[in-house]
Amino acid sequence: MGMLWMGGLRGSDHVMEEFVANTRGNRAGVPTEMHAVVKELDHQVARLSLLNQAMWEILHEKLHITQEELEAKAREIDLRDGVEDGRVTDVALKCPTCGRVSNSRHHKCLYCGQLFEKPLFG
Repeated sequence: MGMLWMGGLRGSDHVMEEFVANTRGNRAGVPTEMHAVVKELDHQVARLSLLNQAMWEILHEKLHITQEELEAKAREIDLRDGVEDGRVTDVALKCPTCGRVSNSRHHKCLYCGQLFEKPLFG
């Protein structure tokens, strides 16, 4: 069983390498804080990748879900915003109280403060 569902995730050493390559002309170089942030994000991505792989293998073994079913569901979720781009995108939400539109990454209306239902994941 491959890691096809990971959708192009690769080791994140390349993130720091690309960042360093892009900042070579910058006299300040790579700040220590930035290196620490990238290292922590690398750790988080690696951990989430491991946990996701474990969950996928459990689902496959116990429920006999196929990779095709997983890929179809991923595509369905990807298309919820109308764009097949391999990512979950924030969408506009209309506030039920004031009717104004806020971005879905906010968990409350930016105008009236109405709390939105937080998604389980995300």
